[in-house]
Amino acid sequence: MNKLIIILSLVVLSVQAKSPYEIIDNSPDSAWRDLNPEQTLYITLETGVVVVELAPQFAPNHVDNTKKLVREGVFDNTSFYRVVDGFVAQGGPAEPEKIAKPKNGKLTIDAEFTVKPNKPLDFTAIGLIDGYAPQTGFVDGFAAAYDKQKGEYWMTHCYGTMAMGRGNPANSGGTELYIVIGSAQRYLDKNTTVFGRVITGMEHIQHLQRSSNLKGAVDMKGKNKIISIKVASDLKPEERMALQTMKTNSASFKAIIKSRKNRNGEWFLYQHNYIDVCSVAVPVRLKNVKVKSFN
Repeated sequence: MNKLIIILSLVVLSVQAKSPYEIIDNSPDSAWRDLNPEQTLYITLETGVVVVELAPQFAPNHVDNTKKLVREGVFDNTSFYRVVDGFVAQGGPAEPEKIAKPKNGKLTIDAEFTVKPNKPLDFTAIGLIDGYAPQTGFVDGFAAAYDKQKGEYWMTHCYGTMAMGRGNPANSGGTELYIVIGSAQRYLDKNTTVFGRVITGMEHIQHLQRSSNLKGAVDMKGKNKIISIKVASDLKPEERMALQTMKTNSASFKAIIKSRKNRNGEWFLYQHNYIDVCSVAVPVRLKNVKVKSFN
């Protein structure tokens, strides 16, 4: 009996010993999904293209309105006018009140800090204590939080997430896109509307020149140009990247979460049995190619 227990323990340890990279390399194609071109933005900067996946599950009105503004060229030939090191890169028209009123989209839109869906979202929980929310985990590839008692979900401010800046009034945002470029800014959760995440191209966001003060707009004039933003479905198929992201409700991704809690290998001398939602990167790859982006 004791021998059987030892054997079973060794089997469990061998399963747990797989690194995130091994899990990804052995993941089936069914664990991956293509990006939806209608819910994907291509942000062209002077140094390259940034691909952002939008999250209508969390902020349908922001996604819809942003795409309308994109299609009217509101963000073309603007800039990232506020880039605070270790914090966020904020861009779009620096003075939206001075631009012509768009035909379809709105320059200001009501906030969507949380969402209360009619039926529960497919939430893959981390299963650990979090200081900012009752539960954290993932929904369709997006790092998220969940309050079961209130039936509310919201996206978390992890590295690479895209949200909408605003003034003091809750419903004052609409064109102030920002991307988290530093460590997780979780204290911003439920204070702004988060509605997307960078899939690839963060190196171009990190290449942006930093502001010397929090206001940013004065010293950044003429710099960090946004050449254009396009909805991927408006591009020719050959102009799109064949990107895939791992399904966060897949067995492979759940195994990655477990592996991240206790990193193995000869280098790791201590395991913490803990992981923060913002420390679990969702793998991204080019279709039928090995992993493109993973930390």
